Amino acid sequence: MPSEILAVGTTATNSGDQVVAAGSTLTVCLKDSAGPDVGVTARVDILLKDDAGQYFTVDTLDYRRRAVQLVAAGTYRFSRVASVDACGLFSG
Repeated sequence: MPSEILAVGTTATNSGDQVVAAGSTLTVCLKDSAGPDVGVTARVDILLKDDAGQYFTVDTLDYRRRAVQLVAAGTYRFSRVASVDACGLFSG
């Protein structure tokens, strides 16, 4: 069942933690208010939380790469970079 992780917007913001359990996957995809086509400046960084509670960038979603399936267990956060082009993020 699809679920919104980040509402569509242009300001910088972080999602709450999203946990991927061992043996599970999480598919995430960019969106904008009109559907699947996001502008060229839209960007969401995928961050992985370490054992000390710090977040490290492990991947990026943008207009060229709109979706990814996370297969590694861990705690993730999604960080939208401020831009002219609005975007949001959902899981499916």
